[in-house]
Amino acid sequence: MPTTEAITPVSDRSAVMPAARVDNPGAILDRDAFLKLLVTQLKYQDPANPADTSQLVTQSAQLTMVDRLNEIADAMTASSAIDRMTLAGTMIGREIEFRADDGSTRIERVFAVRFEAGRLTVLAGEYSVPLEAITQLLAPPVTEPAPPGDPAEPAPPGDPAVPPPPVPPPA
Repeated sequence: MPTTEAITPVSDRSAVMPAARVDNPGAILDRDAFLKLLVTQLKYQDPANPADTSQLVTQSAQLTMVDRLNEIADAMTASSAIDRMTLAGTMIGREIEFRADDGSTRIERVFAVRFEAGRLTVLAGEYSVPLEAITQLLAPPVTEPAPPGDPAEPAPPGDPAVPPPPVPPPA
């Protein structure tokens, strides 16, 4: 009579199945890598001992949290870009001090702001100056107030600085 050998379970799955390789040069677990790991885990789970549902819910919640954190990071990046553009926009018409490529210190008036290769730059004089190269933002020039108009000359209609003449009482 032929002999039969008992089948013993394999406790170490890595001896039977090759490990799933996930290429991620930065060693950052992004959403896609996380999903690949989860699917691989479910695919190779022991049918006699399936994965705990509370673990699956926890992993799903972690995935959702990672997605939300990525959304917040993207929003913060966009907000930072808007803040920098707003700051640069307030420089238009003002003088800035910066170090030119030849090493000299320059003072020029800003006339425009733009993005160049993903960097915010201001256009001042004949220079395109990166925002981080500006060493000083100078105070705007002081302008003397215009002298008041001739008091004998009537104010233009609707001038809020001049109250309307009083209306005589009815007779």
